[in-house]
Amino acid sequence: MQKWSQRSSPKNKVKEEFLATKQITVLEHPTYSPDLAPSDFFLFPKIKEIFEGRHFGDIDDIRFKA
Repeated sequence: MQKWSQRSSPKNKVKEEFLATKQITVLEHPTYSPDLAPSDFFLFPKIKEIFEGRHFGDIDDIRFKA
């Protein structure tokens, strides 16, 4: 039995092709992370506030500037 995943959807294929044409890197992440507990979600607004208006060229740029 084959399981359906969002990665295999036709819409996702179109998105992947669009991002590839714009040379945008897509970062993979696990569907569930035990490192991210629901109690950690209060941090997101603060993180968004810190990074508001900042743009990064690549992952190393994020590491260097963050």
